[in-house]
Amino acid sequence: MVEQSEEVKPAAAKSVDAVFEEHAAVSDNEAFAKARRGLFMRAVFFSVILLIVIYVFSPDSRVKAVSVHGNNYLTARYIEKLSGIKVNDLFYLQFPSSLASRITKDPMIESASVNLQKNNLIEITVKEKQPIGYRYDEEVPTILFTDGSICELTSEYMHILPRIPFITGFNEETQTHLLTTGFQDVMPSVIESMAEVIQYPLSYDDEAVEIRMRDGGVFFGNYFSLGLINNYETISALMTNKDLCVYADNGTTVAAARACPWDEVETVYEYWTDEEGNYIYNKWGDRAVKHYYSDNHGNFYLDENGNKILIPIDAYGQDQKDPDFLNHFFQGWYKNGYLEIPEEDETGEDGEEAGEENSEAGTEEKPDGETADAPEETKEPGSDQVQETPAAEPSTAVG
Repeated sequence: MVEQSEEVKPAAAKSVDAVFEEHAAVSDNEAFAKARRGLFMRAVFFSVILLIVIYVFSPDSRVKAVSVHGNNYLTARYIEKLSGIKVNDLFYLQFPSSLASRITKDPMIESASVNLQKNNLIEITVKEKQPIGYRYDEEVPTILFTDGSICELTSEYMHILPRIPFITGFNEETQTHLLTTGFQDVMPSVIESMAEVIQYPLSYDDEAVEIRMRDGGVFFGNYFSLGLINNYETISALMTNKDLCVYADNGTTVAAARACPWDEVETVYEYWTDEEGNYIYNKWGDRAVKHYYSDNHGNFYLDENGNKILIPIDAYGQDQKDPDFLNHFFQGWYKNGYLEIPEEDETGEDGEEAGEENSEAGTEEKPDGETADAPEETKEPGSDQVQETPAAEPSTAVG
């Protein structure tokens, strides 16, 4: 029994050593596997870094071109400068939203979008504000836009001046707002054909808009009719008299040509007044205008002192013309400037003489004593009784 136990001991000892050896081998194998995975990850990481470095330094990683669309007044180079993009910048380090935000900070840009295109192309699309002109606000040059905004005229915008008109007047905030709103209906190409926009006081509109075109023509309108200037070229081509101005009055749908305000002959009216010097008004609430007797050619009839004969008015300020004026005038009954019919003597002698004169003039006595209308005299008034005056031209009434 003792011998058998002695023979088993070496085998048992050997098996224990083998277990430890196997455990050690397994541990070594696991450690190697972990190390191998770590080496692989490191290799992959450094490979990626190497590829990135190679890509960064290769031409394919750079911005090859920048295209700008939608610009009209601003140059493409200026918009590229606003975005901060340069050719050969890293293409994938450009963030569209950030670039668009930089561009829209310019006061002339309404909106902007940036897109990364194939072949490392960056596309910029902008929408500019529409300028209507420039002016001086407290000696500071500014540009006005159709959306009502205003920006300072800096050196970056100087190249725009030949394409927009100079504005004079409309300095109040409300006037500026109405003007810029009115220009929203005007085409950009028409704005570029304007030289000046001027606040011009007409007899019926203190804030009329006078627009001087670059071809020498003149357009008059108001805040609400400026859109009709889009038809200016058509109207101008049809005008035979280029000295006329084009007018677009409020409430009209078409523009028309007529004499310019500075070419109109101004007529000064005489108004009726009472004994205290107060104006007499007609039934429409207007001042009653004095009118004088005249023939069909505009020649005034004069009394014996050379004064024009005034047409009287009634209580409503309306003219009360003598229905038999010519007959009475040639009878000499207007020698003092107003109608004076001579009285008949009680003996009737004067009445007979007056009857003979009436029969010669082709008149007859009415039962109530009034004189009936006589046939119109064929002879023309003498030079000592009629004042020759030129026909009046169309003019603006001055109260």
